[in-house]
Amino acid sequence: METFERFKFNSRLPFDPGLLKQEHGIDIDDQTLIGLSQYQECWTTDEYVYRILTTEEIREMLDFLQDLACHRGICPLLTDDQSNYIGLYTDGPLRDKVCYLDHEETDLSPGFRHMERFIAKSLQTPGTEWDRLERDYPVVSDRDEQHEHSVHDLKVIQEIDQRLLQEELDEDDMQQLNFSKLTIMPYAESEQICRYLTSDDMFIQEKAVILLRKRNYTAAARSLFEVAKNGMHNGRMAAVFALKQFRTEESKRLLKELKAVLPKPYFT
Repeated sequence: METFERFKFNSRLPFDPGLLKQEHGIDIDDQTLIGLSQYQECWTTDEYVYRILTTEEIREMLDFLQDLACHRGICPLLTDDQSNYIGLYTDGPLRDKVCYLDHEETDLSPGFRHMERFIAKSLQTPGTEWDRLERDYPVVSDRDEQHEHSVHDLKVIQEIDQRLLQEELDEDDMQQLNFSKLTIMPYAESEQICRYLTSDDMFIQEKAVILLRKRNYTAAARSLFEVAKNGMHNGRMAAVFALKQFRTEESKRLLKELKAVLPKPYFT
C-alpha cells in the first residue's frame, strides 16, 4: 500500500518503483526499497563502487535485456558505471535473490539471498567490488550453513528442476539455471554437484569443478581426476587446479598420475 512512509523512502531513490510496477510489472518489496534508500543516503561518488540507477537507466536496461532470454526476470538496480550491474531477481524460482551482470562473462548465479544482504555488505565495505564481497552464495563451509537457509535453498532447487523439465528452454537458459542451482546447493548436498562433472556443457562442467574446489570437497578427488583426464578443456584445467589445492595424499598421488599423461601447460 502507498503509505506516507513508503512515499518518504521512495522519494530518496533515483528511480520510481511505482513506474517500474506500472510499466514492467516489477514489484519491489518495501524491505528492498528501504535498504536501497539507506544506501542512497550514504552513497558518495568517491567512496562507493556501485550507484543506484535512475528510472530511465533501468528502463533502457530492461528493454535491452528483453532480447536476452536468460536475463528475463532480472531487474538491474545498481551499476559500477563500467557496464556491470547488480540485478534483483523479480520473478521465477530465484525471486528476491541478487546477482551480478558482468559485461564480459555471463553468470547469473545469485550471490545474495536478498538485496538487504548486499546493501549491508556494501555499507560495511563501500569500496569493495562484487568479487571481493563476502557473499551468501556459494556456501563454502559447513560452519557457514544455517538449517533454515538450506531448507529454503533446496526448495528453490526443486523449483529450478521443475522448470528445467517442464519448459522449452534454449541452451543459455538451461546453462544459467544450472549455474544457479549449483551455486545455491547447500554444503551438506555437495555430492550432488559431482553429477555435473560429466555434463556435456563445458561451462557447467567447469562450474561444478570450481564449486567443489571452493568447498575443498576432497571426497571428489577421484571424480576430478577423471575430469582432468577425459573432460573438456576448461574442466580439465580447473580440475588440475582443484587437485593441487586439496593437498591430500590422494590428490598428490592423482596429480602424479596426471603428470604422466597430460601436457606440461596443465601444471604451470
